[in-house]
Formats: sequence, structure tokens, C-alpha cells
Amino acid sequence: MIFRFRRPPAFTEITFTEPRSLRSGTPGVCFTAVFSAQWSLGGEEHHTPEALVINELVRLAGSITEDWEALDARGAEDALNAALGRAAPIPDLPGSKLSARVRLTLSAQARCDAEQYRADRNRVARLRYLKSQLYSDPEMVLLDHLERHPQDVTTVDIKDYQRLSRSLRVGGQWWYPLLDCLETLTAEAPTRHGDLLAMKLLLRAFKDTIPELIEKNDLQELVDLLLKESGTEWAATPVGTALAGTTVVTERHES
Repeated sequence: MIFRFRRPPAFTEITFTEPRSLRSGTPGVCFTAVFSAQWSLGGEEHHTPEALVINELVRLAGSITEDWEALDARGAEDALNAALGRAAPIPDLPGSKLSARVRLTLSAQARCDAEQYRADRNRVARLRYLKSQLYSDPEMVLLDHLERHPQDVTTVDIKDYQRLSRSLRVGGQWWYPLLDCLETLTAEAPTRHGDLLAMKLLLRAFKDTIPELIEKNDLQELVDLLLKESGTEWAATPVGTALAGTTVVTERHES
């Protein structure tokens, strides 16, 4: 009986000394990676096997590190070595095997950017929390102020905090979108004098709903000038026609 021994596949081992960049879960910040790999192409011929191997490693590694924040380089490195340490076939190369280990680092600039991003994100989260939990309640705003400035306990006026709370609550819901619309109107209607049209819209709304504001802010002369100029011309415009059938309701708040 003749026994035929199959020669084990030849493995190549190499360290890719040139660092590669791998995207992280922190926007705009990349890890720096150095790979050491061992592979066998399973008898297949390839003109530049090193390029094939490093390309596959960077592809696999990038799909893992994108889920890790840049400041957690050690955790990302452990996840990479756990995934790449076991030999696996290279796509489209039956019989091939590839395993690797990797060392991840952050450059000084990348670390600085990552720390700044985390600080900014935490600050925004804190402000959103304060807006929803604190500034939506005038009494909470007042108590917060008195806690930091107890000397104001006899002089502070809750009306100011009611006004601030109302402005923060209603501003984002109604006024800021409305102002965006007016800004778009002025920008996209230059041939129709968008600025003037936006001003007429506001003045007519004030005149029809809360005329006392016009007198309070000395706008009567401007109202007479702009709206008198419009006359029937205003009523004939699409905006005027739309407003003619619209009832504007304003909510008044007692301070």
C-alpha cells in the first residue's frame, strides 16, 4: 500500500510596517493601525499577495472599528484581534487562510479632536437636558438661579423667568421655523422684493390681530406707508388671497 502525504500549505508571515488609517465611530477621527498577518493562498497564484492581504484586512478591520469611539482604542483593538486572530478564508480564494493581529493607536491630533468632540457632545446633551427638564418650568429656573445666587432672594421677579421659559418653549416650536420661512422668502423672491413682501406679511398680521403692538413700537407710520401702497394690489396676490380666508389666533400670556 502506498501512502501519499499531502504537503501542508505554505504560510507567509509579514508585518506591514506602514500604518493604515481605520475609521472610528467618532466623526472625522481615525485610528492608526499596524497589521501583522499570516496567510496561505491555497495554491492560487497572485502577483501581489501582500496587496491582496492588506486590502482584505483593512476592509474587515474598518467594519469593526467604525462601531468604536476613537477614545476607546484599546477596546477596538481587542475586538479586532478577536475577529482577525482566527484563520478564515479570503473571499473568492477557496482553500486560502488568513489570520492577523493588529495594534491600534491614536495620533496626538486625533486624540485632541476626539476629546473635543466628546466634550462638545456632552455639552449639547447637557443643554438639551436643561432645556427639557429645567427651562421649561419657570419655578425650576428661578430655584436654580436662587441656589447659585441666594443674595437675590428678595429682589428676583418670577415674571422674568416665566417670560424666559415661555420664549424657550414656544420659540423652537413656532417662531424659529416661521423666521426660517421668512428668510427663505426674502432670499428666493428677489424679483418680487422678498424683504418687502415679508415685512408686509408681518405688519398685516400684527394690524389684524394685535394692533396695540404697532402703536407700542411706533410702527403706525410704516404700516400706513407699506400697506396703503399695496391696496387692492395686495389683495390680488396669492398671499393676500390666502390670508383673506385665514383667521389668525394669538395666545396671550399673563405675566
